[in-house]
Amino acid sequence: MKVFRGTVKSYDRKTGKGWIALEGEDDVQVDLLGSRCIWLAVGQQVEFRMIHRPEGVYAFDTKVIPQVLE
Repeated sequence: MKVFRGTVKSYDRKTGKGWIALEGEDDVQVDLLGSRCIWLAVGQQVEFRMIHRPEGVYAFDTKVIPQVLE
């Protein structure tokens, strides 16, 4: 299964739902199930796989990419 990289565009900590922006493609929905119960934050870089649900395409197995401080 292909792995994608994107940036958390929006995220609601109350509902655990949000959107991940992909360069050149449509945004992908994410929720707590897809983020392995990790709370995300706007601006985080993530990598994930995509799955199809009745509600649309969702991010699954989402992992935060650690930021390197220079």
